[in-house]
Amino acid sequence: MSRLILPPPLSLSGIVRYFHIEHADGGALRMPAMPFPYIGALLAGSTHAERGEERMDSPRSFAVGMLSRPVRLHIEPGTVFVSAPLRIGQLQTLFGISSHELTDRIWPLDALIGREEEDKLFDSLRLRDGPSQWMEAMSAWMRAQLARREARCGLDRWQLPAASLFLDSQTLAKQSGLSLRQFERRFLARYGQPLRDMRRMARFLQAMGGMIQSPATSLADLALACGYFDQAHLSRDFKLLSGFTPRDFARGMHGSSSPELGLLRYDENEKRLVLASVDADLREMLAGEAADVASMQDAV
Repeated sequence: MSRLILPPPLSLSGIVRYFHIEHADGGALRMPAMPFPYIGALLAGSTHAERGEERMDSPRSFAVGMLSRPVRLHIEPGTVFVSAPLRIGQLQTLFGISSHELTDRIWPLDALIGREEEDKLFDSLRLRDGPSQWMEAMSAWMRAQLARREARCGLDRWQLPAASLFLDSQTLAKQSGLSLRQFERRFLARYGQPLRDMRRMARFLQAMGGMIQSPATSLADLALACGYFDQAHLSRDFKLLSGFTPRDFARGMHGSSSPELGLLRYDENEKRLVLASVDADLREMLAGEAADVASMQDAV
């Protein structure tokens, strides 16, 4: 397997987390639940995702919504792909589509932008040579897509500050100048999931990042730091959203080197880029949640 994880150009840093370019050995991989949508293109080979009996084949270029549950990804040996994981909520900015319409789905990109535009993107990638040129081609297409949308109808940049996500819905609706029902619809359209599920996902992301960084971290300490009520709470959510118990995940990442976790096994430079791309204010939000949980435990 040959992989490159590259930072986006400054002009796209508010939209794109990083670029992921890979020449894969093939096999079955586990993708945990993720709030980050992404766009991608297969330059060679093929992939498909499975959840239970459902199979989703990847077209040559595609958009993937947030994943509310883990999936298995099957990759043919020799597959080459370039993808751009997006920041939370930016699928709507890029395409003007309600994010929840793509939740747990792989959509052909031409269904969102038309065949002519999809041809332009795919041809620009196919005619380039190597990762840096592929990243430049996809970046140029994304900037043009944003410019077209802004010229046509303006860009909807509504997004809650992450530090406010643990306020109650009524308060958030009032702060946004919306009725509760309007707020719930707008939140779902922007983030792809309801507020309660977004909170659960945020805690899970923090816990998974902590385990990737520091395998020896106490699960009890990690649960408290991430806003879980206790270790059992962390374990239940972690199993639901990753498909692994926390201990099996830690062993697979740092001990037995489970091939299913290959997409999450980064070198130190990749870790810094991937984990730092989870917004800093998301970490601050969870720190506040952890303080609330600690207060509740002290009260008990």
